[in-house]
Amino acid sequence: MARCSKFTTPHDAATWAISKGAPARGNKWPITSATRGLVKFWLTASGISSERAGTLTLAEMTEAWHDLTGATLLRLAADLAPVNPSPIITTQEPNPMPMQEPIIFTNPAPRPAQPLDQDARMKALLEILNPATPALDEAAVLEIVTRNMGQTISAATTSATEQARLALADVLEEARAIVNGAPRTLRIEIAGRVKEMPAAVRHPLFDTLLTLAVCSKQPRAKHPLMVGPAGGGKTTAAEQVAEAMGLPFYTNGSLTGAHEVTGYENANRYVTTPFRQAFEHGGLYLADEIDGSDPAATLALNSALANGFMNFPDQPAPIRAHPQFHFIGAANTYGRGADRLYIGRNQLDASTLDRFCTLTWDYDETLERSLAGDDAWCAYVQAARAAASDLKIRHVISPRATYSGAIHRAAGMAFDLVADLDLWNGLDREQRERITARIPDRIANRAQAPIIRAVAAE
Repeated sequence: MARCSKFTTPHDAATWAISKGAPARGNKWPITSATRGLVKFWLTASGISSERAGTLTLAEMTEAWHDLTGATLLRLAADLAPVNPSPIITTQEPNPMPMQEPIIFTNPAPRPAQPLDQDARMKALLEILNPATPALDEAAVLEIVTRNMGQTISAATTSATEQARLALADVLEEARAIVNGAPRTLRIEIAGRVKEMPAAVRHPLFDTLLTLAVCSKQPRAKHPLMVGPAGGGKTTAAEQVAEAMGLPFYTNGSLTGAHEVTGYENANRYVTTPFRQAFEHGGLYLADEIDGSDPAATLALNSALANGFMNFPDQPAPIRAHPQFHFIGAANTYGRGADRLYIGRNQLDASTLDRFCTLTWDYDETLERSLAGDDAWCAYVQAARAAASDLKIRHVISPRATYSGAIHRAAGMAFDLVADLDLWNGLDREQRERITARIPDRIANRAQAPIIRAVAAE
């Protein structure tokens, strides 16, 4: 990737990043592992240190990139700034496009900081958080502050200012999870029917996937294809779409032949398939890992989607698709063959690829954290994932490492054993050391600290 060190303003850095593939600012399209480096250059040009930018999650980068008010940049800058800095000076850059350019923040030399009591820390937290975000549960934030006060590092080894900075960064990290990870209720209207979806934490692109699935029944509309790394929640999202549409859900993994699409006759008995059930009787069918399927199977799928009817072994006449048949594909690659991580993937036929509109489905790290139940372990896994991506190390670190590791830690397993079993998964020592060297000490120390459990008195 070309470097953008020659860009000294957010204006130039943002324009360069967009020209290299970053999404247009303000449209809420998520930052992915492929565009993380581009946005990192923009963050450093906006006054965020390179070290700090390297520790941000994809969700935090997305929030900062699309926040045209500059409030998120202020909050990120405050994470590393002394707790009692001099007033922040703001300057406005020219607009790179017809939208508001973020504010640049420059911190003057700080005044000597004083240790904060609990009330002062709460006040600092509430002042830093963007007032435009949803209201916080102050009782929950107060509980976080109280807990972190008890975990403050001893003044014998760390200055009071550094203690306050570390503790406040932890508080802000957990407070953001309260705001961003809150379950939301959906009100959906399809063909004049209104349905209320129960409150749940969903992927940021769930609404887009649902819209594409509904629109796919229109003449000449394409079907959605989710493309993203393993463990990204693609199957869960498709199942949620089926629930939202009030349809039964059917799925297959990678298909080994056309018989898994059409079915087959065995000893004078026809054996049906999940695809046949959805196609004939209505339902949402997910072709999971379609890029790992046999070419004969994908051609059979493509024929059914193109023609709207299909021949099955037990019927002499073709069967037309049910009016409520919907199709979604899911893949780890973009259908152009194997890559450095997914070497067992096939190249999809051009006519099959043309049948889909591609939706890049990256990890939702806010959802991952809300489901993990272990914030310290989740932050460590996400930092390791970012480091592996930056170093281009061929190793999948999916949310499954977070969820499984959190379960094992809750069962009393030691940190090193959990990391070996769930995170490194056979990765050689040299590559582990390269990754861990990039994980900030604050995140590593917090994850490796003993988990304190309350024991009831006899």
